[in-house]
Amino acid sequence: MGQGNQNYEEMEIDLNQYIKVIIKRKKTLIAALLLTLAIGTANILLSPKIYSVSMMIQPPVVGQSLTGANDLESAENLKGLIISGAFNDALNKKLNLEHGNAPFEFKVIIPNKTNILQVSIDLESKKREFGVILLQNLNNSISDSYVKIITAKTDDIINQIKLNDRAIINAKEKNKNLQEQIKETLIRKDQLLKELKAVNLATAQIWEKRDLYLKESTLSGSSPALFLASYLQNNSNYLNQLNNQYSDLSMRRINLSLELKNIDSQISGFQMEIDKLNIDKGFISNLKTIAPPRVSANPVNSNKNKILAISIVMGLFLGILAIFFQEFWINNLAKK
Repeated sequence: MGQGNQNYEEMEIDLNQYIKVIIKRKKTLIAALLLTLAIGTANILLSPKIYSVSMMIQPPVVGQSLTGANDLESAENLKGLIISGAFNDALNKKLNLEHGNAPFEFKVIIPNKTNILQVSIDLESKKREFGVILLQNLNNSISDSYVKIITAKTDDIINQIKLNDRAIINAKEKNKNLQEQIKETLIRKDQLLKELKAVNLATAQIWEKRDLYLKESTLSGSSPALFLASYLQNNSNYLNQLNNQYSDLSMRRINLSLELKNIDSQISGFQMEIDKLNIDKGFISNLKTIAPPRVSANPVNSNKNKILAISIVMGLFLGILAIFFQEFWINNLAKK
């Protein structure tokens, strides 16, 4: 217990001595601190001004969506491709740069709850115009990489529209044929109705004269009753045939009408599909530029505070080191 207190007191005494030395040689500390701050400030003032060149883009889309759900490439995936340098080779070719000499350090930010990318790059003042050209070519390179997919998707929709147009033409032709068949059916029904009326009228007239024929047949000894019975039987058979034909035509008329409605429904369905495809085609687009490349109005001094902080830390460290070296020199080496 006593040993611990003793060690603590000794450490406190040593620490007090160090503090006294630092206070005693504070001019050395201040000089080192000012020297490093001067070096850091000179570095900030003499280093070239850095400007940010940025643009805003939207990934290619293949459908209606405000959330990015129908993006051909998600914003996160496109961000990864840009940062990883997936388009650097294409940029080197477009800008006639040697391979490997253009490690473009793009920064990509996706604003919250959007599918928009803000792409930027920090360059020296003299390279501001190059930065604009660089981002324009990056935009073109990204667009070029999706052209084939966009074209294939558009062609697929166009082919689907053509198939539906052809289906509508065929359905309309079938519709026309059904209408002609319905018209012919109605004409035939009218003819059968007239024939039915004529047969019914003839049959009624024969029945009215039935008694007369029977009396004449009894008086004369002839047999007109047999002829009458045969004629009525033939009329009855023919009447049944006409009624059957009329019923068949009525059923055919109903079936043709139902089929016609079905064809009309199919045509409506094909047209709705065409309208939907046209809307989808209208939403297909390649990379969209929301805001073209532009240079920041003021330089970006993102490293200014960092350099000053490092300068202060280095100044304190070197100052304390210089103080103890000075104290060691005076107390030891100078006496010899």
